[in-house]
Amino acid sequence: MAERVGSIVRLTLDAQATDGSPVIELSVDQVRTLVTGAQQDLQAFLSLAGTWAEQHLPAHAAAVTAALARALDLAPTP
Repeated sequence: MAERVGSIVRLTLDAQATDGSPVIELSVDQVRTLVTGAQQDLQAFLSLAGTWAEQHLPAHAAAVTAALARALDLAPTP
């Protein structure tokens, strides 16, 4: 579960646990930075996968890259 408490985002592993569950607390700015980094990493992965597909599956590269982009909810790389 993720919840915002003021300027803190609290991430709870298992909100239904009766004996408590690990909790991580981060500032909103830290969460934004982490999410932005994750988005950049996924976009870089998509670009590398597209290059790989062009080299190894040239007839299907566009379809493979588009499918990955949809699965990752990213814009296709040029």
